[in-house]
Amino acid sequence: MKAKNTSSAPKVLVREARKQGRRDGKNQVPRQDWGVNSVPYLGQLHKKFASFGRELDLKVEESKLEREAAKVNALRIEIQQKGISDALSRNLAQAEVDLAKAQAHLDGGIEEVPMAKFARMRMISNTVYIPFLILLFAGEFTITAPAFRVLLGEKRGASLLVTLAVSGLSVGAAHILGIYLKSLFDRSRPKSGVFNAIFMTVAAFLTVTIVYLSYIRASNSSLYAGMITEIPEKWRLEFLWGFYTSLQLTFIVVGTAISFMHYSEIESTLRRAKIKVWFLRRLKNNRDKKKAKSGSSVEGTQVDTSKMLDQEFEVLESKKILLRAQYEEVCAIYREANIHSRRDEMDGAHVSLRPLELDFRSSGLDFHTSELVGLK
Repeated sequence: MKAKNTSSAPKVLVREARKQGRRDGKNQVPRQDWGVNSVPYLGQLHKKFASFGRELDLKVEESKLEREAAKVNALRIEIQQKGISDALSRNLAQAEVDLAKAQAHLDGGIEEVPMAKFARMRMISNTVYIPFLILLFAGEFTITAPAFRVLLGEKRGASLLVTLAVSGLSVGAAHILGIYLKSLFDRSRPKSGVFNAIFMTVAAFLTVTIVYLSYIRASNSSLYAGMITEIPEKWRLEFLWGFYTSLQLTFIVVGTAISFMHYSEIESTLRRAKIKVWFLRRLKNNRDKKKAKSGSSVEGTQVDTSKMLDQEFEVLESKKILLRAQYEEVCAIYREANIHSRRDEMDGAHVSLRPLELDFRSSGLDFHTSELVGLK
């Protein structure tokens, strides 16, 4: 029955050492007069196990470098995050200051003129103002569309496009005129004569356009207004002209009044400041929570690793002791196979068959396996 292999050395090296020992023994290698380190295979074994020792040292060095790299990386990330956090904190502080200024500006002083505060207040919210603008646009479109259908004849696409543009301009003009009138109450920002002339020109052109469109609409409607019997036929056109003109001007005037009551520059500024403060505060809180949850910081990498390093060196010493034992065991297997395969007799203690000492000090650590024999 074949004996079970109980060697701790790699099986490949054991088989190779036994095979090489038999081959060298049959070839009378080494000879009786050979000296120390004269057997080529034993020299190869020595280099191979010395390289195994250097690999163990490299693993320890790599572990140390990984810890140092982790510290450097944590420091770099900490510097970047600190810069971002500081900038975020500064922006948040500035936004809070702007918010406080806007709120103080809106509140005004105790001895302030009531009209000045009225110029800053918003009396109609966006939830009311925007639907009203949509309703105003729909009314303008409905009244203006027949006039452009008469002017452009069968070109329905062109008349629809022009009607949309004119209705949009009417609503936009009402919005702008309301803002202009509200800004006249703000004495802290006086308006120049050019500014006033521009808005007066816009109002004049808008009025003339409404008058002409109302006349066209009235001319078309007078042909189908036979049911209005209370009004003489010769005055029917003038009546319809005045009616449509008054109706469209009413839309513009009411739109201007609603825009006047809605506009408030300081409240818009205050709303934007509140949104900015809310956003920056939320962003800062999320970053702080994420940082606390991750726990990655420079302080986290400043853990005392001396005990860990001592343990790694103890493991390294144990592995090198085992490595030396395996080396000596493989050398002994070679020596035994060599002696049994020789035709002459050779003492197993012959100087040429003695294994060289493994010296690991060349790999960077002050360490010799002969010093470990006493530790066993």
